[in-house]
Amino acid sequence: MHLVDVPSCYPPHRGGLELYAQEMHRHLLAADPDLRITVLTSELGAKPGVEVVNDRYKIVRWKAWQPVSPYPVPKPGFMNLLRQHCAGPEKPVLMTHTRFFYHAALVSRFAQRNGLRRVHIEHGASPVESGNKLIRLVADTVDHTIARHVLGKADAVVAVSESAKKFVRDLSGVESVSVYRGMELPDGLRSEPVTEPPTLGFVGRLINGKGTADMLTAVAMLRDSGQVVQVRICGDGPARSALDEQVRELRLTDQVTFLGAVDHATALREIATCTVFVNPSWTEGLGGTVLEAAALGAAVVATEVGGVPEIVTNGETGWLVPPKEPATLADTLREALANPARRAEYGELLRKTTEQKFNWDNAVAVISALLRGEPVPTTA
Repeated sequence: MHLVDVPSCYPPHRGGLELYAQEMHRHLLAADPDLRITVLTSELGAKPGVEVVNDRYKIVRWKAWQPVSPYPVPKPGFMNLLRQHCAGPEKPVLMTHTRFFYHAALVSRFAQRNGLRRVHIEHGASPVESGNKLIRLVADTVDHTIARHVLGKADAVVAVSESAKKFVRDLSGVESVSVYRGMELPDGLRSEPVTEPPTLGFVGRLINGKGTADMLTAVAMLRDSGQVVQVRICGDGPARSALDEQVRELRLTDQVTFLGAVDHATALREIATCTVFVNPSWTEGLGGTVLEAAALGAAVVATEVGGVPEIVTNGETGWLVPPKEPATLADTLREALANPARRAEYGELLRKTTEQKFNWDNAVAVISALLRGEPVPTTA
């Protein structure tokens, strides 16, 4: 079988979708020696061209505009590239990711016209929350036009969480298959948190939908009540300058360190060494960085959005708070920082439950069956 996967971005570009796709490809190839994968992705993160990883796996990057980061729009030539890599006696299976990308709609139409099977993976679990009012209005319009087509015309839809499954149903009426991804970690890497000074860790793109500003407001509230912490922020994005200004206004310059866009290994080490990992996001499909923190056995304080409650159980394996409530976040962080024994207990239980619940073997079995148009395994 030849799989032509068309994710918006791919490593070395950093992001949850990119890592999901790359890890999925590795596991699919390992499970099926007769599978070939061609990745057609944008030039974000690398120059356009062809990278042949081996005789069964290659990456082809198309030229793109980027009107909004990170939303690549294909430049002329995309469709010719798609036709070229779908040509041949063996009919390929197409794959798209996330409903609102313009190139996903192009691939959807191409699949229909050429009688090709297409499997879509939905990584979102709510309408777009980041950006200004205009961006959210445009995103909502896209959801009710292009996105419904991308979801509705797919031969099968995979949702990355139960929350994403419900969102797909509510938006398009499509019944998807919910399957959890696995998590790859370097051998021997476990949570070994620092206690002095108490340190909060954050990993993610710096956009307002990630709630980083809420976390900084909560940190200022902690400081004003006598609890001083260090904050280490991994990531970059369009909100960076606004966050820099907020740090100055809140007088947090001595407490907050921006590490910028770091590689995945560095991000994992930062998660492993923070006292508490914080995910203050307004929306998540599943919550990739929360899942990484969970797999490491870190103490997690996160917002109760999207698929995050499917990873962390409030009061049992971590702390969950409502989004956009910095005061509640501050109170919960205060509680977590004051209870080292509970942090250790929650983190270890979270690590064990994550290891059991999130694995690539089950995900690959389900995705492989859907690619071939076969019944989903009953164990999924």
